[in-house]
Amino acid sequence: MKLYHGSKNGNLQTIKKMQAEAGEGIEVPEDELKNGIYLTPHYKYALAMAARPTGVTYIDNNKDTIEFGEPESFDPEKEVYVYEVEIDEGIARRVDENQLVIEGLDEIAPTEKHAHKAGDIKQYYELVNWKKEARNEMTSQFKIK
Repeated sequence: MKLYHGSKNGNLQTIKKMQAEAGEGIEVPEDELKNGIYLTPHYKYALAMAARPTGVTYIDNNKDTIEFGEPESFDPEKEVYVYEVEIDEGIARRVDENQLVIEGLDEIAPTEKHAHKAGDIKQYYELVNWKKEARNEMTSQFKIK
């Protein structure tokens, strides 16, 4: 089964397990906060995970929209990566419609890597609270003259 993992790191030789965390003010059942390797069956979701800035990110799969908690931190030119992995059926447990977790392995080697710009996410999702012009205004306020 082909699954995906999004990352800001372009040098992953293996994808290592990590402890999932709930975002600030978000309640997530303890059963969903596993220490494992998180993957998704959806390429666009993996790209969204790689492209998202710091802070909480809200993804509405029904409307294909993304809202960033810190939209000024989103850099559409940032290099991000989607890694492909192949696993046998039954190894990963479904967490929700977008995520599966492998709890019995410490790491897994990707079979392919796809490089993107973070802004490529706009091919799949509408960014509801980010506009290029707004980011330019925010960054220009902090330039040293």
